[in-house]
Amino acid sequence: MRLRVGILRFRHFPLLFWLLVSLGSQQVCGETIGSNEPLQIGRLPVSYTGLPDDFLYPAYLADPLAVNSQISIRNYQIDEIHPRDDGTEQHFDITIGMRYNFFRFSPIGSPDLGIEMDWGMALTTFMDTDRTDLLGVDGIYYFSLAVRPSDWAAFRLTRHHICSHMGDQLDSNGDGSSLVDFDMGLPLNEGAFVRDDYVISAMVEPLFGLEPILPVIARSLRVYGDYSFYLPGDDPILLGWRNLAPSDHSFIWYQYGAEVELPIANGNSGSLFAAGQISRWQETGYAPNISLQVGYIFARGKKGQRFKIAYQHYDGQSLLNNFRYRRAKFSGFLFTFDK
Repeated sequence: MRLRVGILRFRHFPLLFWLLVSLGSQQVCGETIGSNEPLQIGRLPVSYTGLPDDFLYPAYLADPLAVNSQISIRNYQIDEIHPRDDGTEQHFDITIGMRYNFFRFSPIGSPDLGIEMDWGMALTTFMDTDRTDLLGVDGIYYFSLAVRPSDWAAFRLTRHHICSHMGDQLDSNGDGSSLVDFDMGLPLNEGAFVRDDYVISAMVEPLFGLEPILPVIARSLRVYGDYSFYLPGDDPILLGWRNLAPSDHSFIWYQYGAEVELPIANGNSGSLFAAGQISRWQETGYAPNISLQVGYIFARGKKGQRFKIAYQHYDGQSLLNNFRYRRAKFSGFLFTFDK
């Protein structure tokens, strides 16, 4: 994955130093690093929490490009990248990723509101189940600043990176395939897709006003939207030069979705959920990419953590972003751990 040599340049050391200082500042407040107890800042009506367990901005349930850890079994009805003779395929795809929360500033007495900074990274390996051959590796990382002014709404600004690399087994013999009409040679596809963008996000719980009379229903529905845009140039401190390749004039993508989560026995026995999302990318003519999931979320053993098992259906551009102009349609089961 093109994580860019620039991220290790000396000009990025101030950013790393600042992050270390922010994490270590818990010591200055007289507590140990990792404490989740909010600490009042002097006489100000503001508290500080270092390394919070949870996040002000939630992770989406049906986003196939979300940062999480996941095992996914996908039965392709349409695969225009690496199909069998009948056009189908089966993948065994594994994602290893995690979100990390650095700090949070909150109003006194409201530790679940405020402003915070978090970081996340994920790597997905796409594999053919016949031989578990590596078809591709995609990577995502981001830095974000999130704001939650109320219990029912949250917002986020993200500096986001995504890139894609073809696996060494997609064309292991180097002679192409009669089933596809493009050159699968490694020199042409190695790291061909890379995008550094900014993403503005919003999430609301529209039924929150019902909490006094129907508390379970009030928190059951979430709707959200993301708007991504590319700005040419350089970030002198944060992550370096911003790339957009190969479609260097396709500046925009956006997505929107909704989630319904119904707790069982007040959440003590987990919850059932259904979620849907549609994304649209400028470089593919804003054609809809539809992602649907239904499943079960296990009872949370630790604040901020979520483990789910779900049935998934997807129809849209390939999730191997090197081949995003190719269609993928699949269904199957997945197991996801996220924060």
